[in-house]
Amino acid sequence: MNTDQAVRRLSEVVRRKHLALATERTYCAWLRRYCDFLNGLPLHLPSEHKLERFLTVLAKNDVAASTQNQAFNAIIFFYKEALGTELKNVQSLRARRPAHIRHAPTPQETWQLIKTIQSDAPFTTSLAVRLLYGCGLRVSEPLNLRIKDVNLEAAQLTIRAGKGGKDRVVAIPCSTLEDLREQIQAARAVWRRDQQDQMPVALPHQLARKYPAAQFDWHWAWLFPANKPCLDPRTGKLVRWRLHEAHVQRAVRTACRKTGLFILPHELRHAYATHCLNRGANPRAIQEAMGHQSLETTMGYLHAEALTVASPLDAV
Repeated sequence: MNTDQAVRRLSEVVRRKHLALATERTYCAWLRRYCDFLNGLPLHLPSEHKLERFLTVLAKNDVAASTQNQAFNAIIFFYKEALGTELKNVQSLRARRPAHIRHAPTPQETWQLIKTIQSDAPFTTSLAVRLLYGCGLRVSEPLNLRIKDVNLEAAQLTIRAGKGGKDRVVAIPCSTLEDLREQIQAARAVWRRDQQDQMPVALPHQLARKYPAAQFDWHWAWLFPANKPCLDPRTGKLVRWRLHEAHVQRAVRTACRKTGLFILPHELRHAYATHCLNRGANPRAIQEAMGHQSLETTMGYLHAEALTVASPLDAV
């Protein structure tokens, strides 16, 4: 099997398992890199030893621990799911993942950033950023919302297929309810134009094939639709996609340059958990809103904040 055949087989398995497009691209890129590496190795080496040498080279090249783990998972997935061969006892020099304390901007810094984005960025992008902080969302989660996922009467958003493929429900901040109504009307205007032009909305997996009418249904329309149609990277069909993460990242980066702050979009999620816990919110409720599997993960935000505010010097 040559490299192209291996990548095609891996791609087919990833799609069959309904993994994300980003995962497919990442795994295929690592497989190509691994296949190139194998060209210089003896053919008789066991697969475990080949992977060990590949990972050791990555570690010696001082790659991040997360990068090496990503490569390991991609190759293990290929052997197990595409070739039906499970590798065991892979021994290699592994990069250590350092223990980092999560950085959460202060409430003052957070509001300074949000106010700057509200005044400078487009309304749609500004609203998405506010939901990151107001609901504790990951960057892609507000952008993935469909109209059917927004319940203004109950003030709830349904986050579909979050990390780990899990759904969860989060409360809508009261300050964003009216803006969400306005955004729904803007999304409806885009949907009506698409109805006239027979422009379908992108649907997950094979839903469009199973329910052709769904790709024109209002309930499946994006809450944050993209400005222009684009080609679906998997089907090659012209569809309406949702707003890209780059708009949110650019807005935060621009606001940081203007204010002198250094805040990453994902750190607004950290700020949500930290600020809620410091105000005495129920940790279990925060755990459910964040989608954490363990309460210990949620409480880590409180511990990290305590290290920064409970200095012994305060008692002097």
